[in-house]
Amino acid sequence: MADKILEFVHTSTGKQIAAALGLPVPPMLKRAKAGYAEKSLSNSNALVGASAFGPVASAVVKALDSMGASIKVSADLAGLDGIKQAAAKAKVDVSISQADNGVPETVYVLDVTSAANVADLRLLYDFFNPRLRKVPSNSRIVVIGRPRGDCKDALAETAQSSLPGFIRSLAKESGKNGTTANLIQVKTGAENGIEGALRFFLSPHSAFVTGQVLPVVGAPKGVKVAAFSEKPLTGKLAVVTGAARGIGAAIAEVLAREGATVIGVDRPADESVLGTTMSSIGGVACPLDITDADAGKKLAAVAAQKGGKIDIIVHNAGITRDKMMRNMAAHLWDMVLDVNLGAIVRCNDQLLAGDAFGVNARIVCISSIGGIAGNAGQTNYAATKSAVIGYVDAMAKQLEGKGISINAIAPGFIETQMTAAIPVVTREVARRLSSLSQGGLPVDIAEAVTFMASPLAAGVNGATLRVCGQNLVGA
Repeated sequence: MADKILEFVHTSTGKQIAAALGLPVPPMLKRAKAGYAEKSLSNSNALVGASAFGPVASAVVKALDSMGASIKVSADLAGLDGIKQAAAKAKVDVSISQADNGVPETVYVLDVTSAANVADLRLLYDFFNPRLRKVPSNSRIVVIGRPRGDCKDALAETAQSSLPGFIRSLAKESGKNGTTANLIQVKTGAENGIEGALRFFLSPHSAFVTGQVLPVVGAPKGVKVAAFSEKPLTGKLAVVTGAARGIGAAIAEVLAREGATVIGVDRPADESVLGTTMSSIGGVACPLDITDADAGKKLAAVAAQKGGKIDIIVHNAGITRDKMMRNMAAHLWDMVLDVNLGAIVRCNDQLLAGDAFGVNARIVCISSIGGIAGNAGQTNYAATKSAVIGYVDAMAKQLEGKGISINAIAPGFIETQMTAAIPVVTREVARRLSSLSQGGLPVDIAEAVTFMASPLAAGVNGATLRVCGQNLVGA
């Protein structure tokens, strides 16, 4: 469903009325119009800073150079030497920022992995304070730090622990013009996973992702972080549940865009719609009740008929049956628990037991910010979506040794048929309760899922990434 207020305030008349009444003007987000490109930042200036020279600074410089960015530095910044040393070692050109001469950067990357005390955090202020007033719309900000438990002493842990709070606040300040700000927490030794995360966060593929923290912990056993290639899912077989329409259909479409062959799964009652969706992307329709006791085995059989094993499975199918707990019938509780959680567990167990996953397979589960914050009348739904986050965290530890990764995406308010049925006032409030002042689109979830399903996220395992425009619910 279209956001009519967003569309109106970007017309000439709408702008005048909004200005006269002092109404907020949600930004127009620039979303990706095509697949991942090797030189995705070829027309972008990237201001880069680092607390010190080291493996992260080197990885950042190499990644930005591989994406085609023009790397800029500021002569007035502490830590300038770190970037200059990294660039010299990588034989990459850097030049002085021309922002003061009317050429501001649209990409900002700051490595503070070496921040080890309170004084070191001054770099955050020095890097961002002089520049935020001039940041162009739809710019991208990424800060890189270390995850909890990765530092050698309590003071360094304290310094690094400041970064999530910093980035969430910065995202709320910068979102008014569509700019996003995110934090990558890279584990020592996992620096080769930085490029993939940067390719996502610095691109239009992450237009509705802001104020988030993504741990890059290293690839599972036997997984090598490969050099970037366009259509990174070429040759991969992907299963998407709940694929007939809405978010599931968008996920299937974007996975196919990046080269995957998609097996779309949905209820037999939706076979016609599912067939239409799959035919449009060259996919395979698989009408199947995901709560079937043998659903995993049946999916493995369909994959085998296509001549392969399952490289990617996206557990998107889900339902709501909202009632206050005191009024909820037992069958509504059981139904939601079975579809949203039980089916995922059974399906994965059967696929693992039957050796149906391909080498270095990737599992992506759909959670929700409702599982993080909770909603009145959704105790059943919130329980399942919270459980998915715990399931992903626990299974990552079990699957790592098998070379399989598992992650989750937690959508916020997304413009779908379901949200279109929400009463208009409630819907408008839900739309505006984010740093980007609008709801997301199904493609926003699809882009995040595709990132998690691709080699770009080779170093990401056990993570839950919110795609919600930094919705204030649960933020």
